[in-house]
Amino acid sequence: MNDDEAEARREKEIAATNYRSKLRDARERKGLTFHAAANLICLIGHYYDIEEHERDFTYCYSLFEITEVCKILGLHPRDLFCDKESMPIFISEVIDKIKTHCTENRISISEFENIAGWRIESCLTNPAKALEEWDVDCLIDVCRELNIDWRCVIAGL
Repeated sequence: MNDDEAEARREKEIAATNYRSKLRDARERKGLTFHAAANLICLIGHYYDIEEHERDFTYCYSLFEITEVCKILGLHPRDLFCDKESMPIFISEVIDKIKTHCTENRISISEFENIAGWRIESCLTNPAKALEEWDVDCLIDVCRELNIDWRCVIAGL
């Protein structure tokens, strides 16, 4: 799959979740304006972009930051991205699956990175680092290579 095909697939999968309207609904249930939400989340001037610009939230924010935004709005990331009850997969399991995948397929981590399209080696010794470094786009591409549903990983955050 080339970069354009991967990006089109990601965009389609993410758009299908309708996460932006779910964020807006959660913010409004809390009685928060864009500005008030930005102040609480420490994203002055940027919260508007999260709700109004497709992919801003999934491309510009780490999995950790997404989790924090959700906590403030009284959500879990699965509420935004999962339509059905997804069996949670934890980020540590994803890291283990990467290592197993590379061993079983006799490829280096560098080769896996080239195939997935993301730098991930720094997370292999500290899975929590993936939460800080990976965004949803990265997660989708890594999970695609591992043949696992990225929404299950979101459910495990």
